[in-house]
Amino acid sequence: MSEEIGAIIRKRMQEMNKGNVDELDELLAPDVVRHQPQSPDIRGLEATKQLVRDLQTAFPDRHQVIDEIIVEGDTSVVRMTFQGTNTGAHPTIPAPTGKQVTLTMCWIGHWEGGKIVEDWMYMDMLGMMQQLGVTPTPGQ
Repeated sequence: MSEEIGAIIRKRMQEMNKGNVDELDELLAPDVVRHQPQSPDIRGLEATKQLVRDLQTAFPDRHQVIDEIIVEGDTSVVRMTFQGTNTGAHPTIPAPTGKQVTLTMCWIGHWEGGKIVEDWMYMDMLGMMQQLGVTPTPGQ
């Protein structure tokens, strides 16, 4: 099962990098719950797809590279690197900055029936806001 989950994640990530949000239908359960620090839980496939659409609007050239996948039992952990240029609007960014960001993300998924039913997304939001110039970096 570990190899299957890893292959599913790699395939879906390739499609997501092409902007195909509907790939989430094959990855996430309809009632998936996403936990992200500093944000309310996101409940349901459609709400999760909207979150990804917002990210694609804000960073249309975004690209995520998988650095490592670990699968044990029904849990997957993916360490990845996100890169993109903020040229579009996003609900958490006051205005497009035109700046490029690079940040590390960690995504943990709990699988049932071949799909993720609950996940946790950790990313360096402070670092991203500093790279965008929205939040000052120490010493500035």
